[in-house]
Amino acid sequence: MERRTNVGFTLLELVTVLVIIGLLVAMIFPAVQSMQQRMEKAKCIANLRGLSLGVNSYVQLEGHWPQIDPKLIKSDYPQYAREWIEALKPHGVSESVWICPTIQKMLGAPDLKKRENTRADYIGMPFDDHPFTPYKWPKQPWFVERGAVHGNGSLIIFTNGTVREVNDMVSP
Repeated sequence: MERRTNVGFTLLELVTVLVIIGLLVAMIFPAVQSMQQRMEKAKCIANLRGLSLGVNSYVQLEGHWPQIDPKLIKSDYPQYAREWIEALKPHGVSESVWICPTIQKMLGAPDLKKRENTRADYIGMPFDDHPFTPYKWPKQPWFVERGAVHGNGSLIIFTNGTVREVNDMVSP
């Protein structure tokens, strides 16, 4: 009498393994997505701190806040962005610091090397040109994120370098 030994998997075993792998992927995917969102928010906060350092250097050297016309936000936003970028470039702020990774992803990752795609995802607050005006009001924001894309309102950076979300500042 001959004895046969099967060396392969049965269809039931294969389906069971695939179902278990599918369940594990389904459980891990939200955690990975949440971690990616937190990393994008951390990058955005780092961008705001970079802007804060750059504008702080500008104010220390020039004696006043950069005088970028806030009316350009509505009339010619790319020009507004270019003026801010050029004002802070000599103070160590690269163009990439002006880009929120979440907004970049939401816009379909346009090529930022093209002039028509120039943008700044953070709005600089207008201050007068008197010496050190931006330091007089510690609760006045320096930069505000253009979109509330991180879940709890737009990110804001203040004179002392603290970053908050708009909704964190509103008392219930």
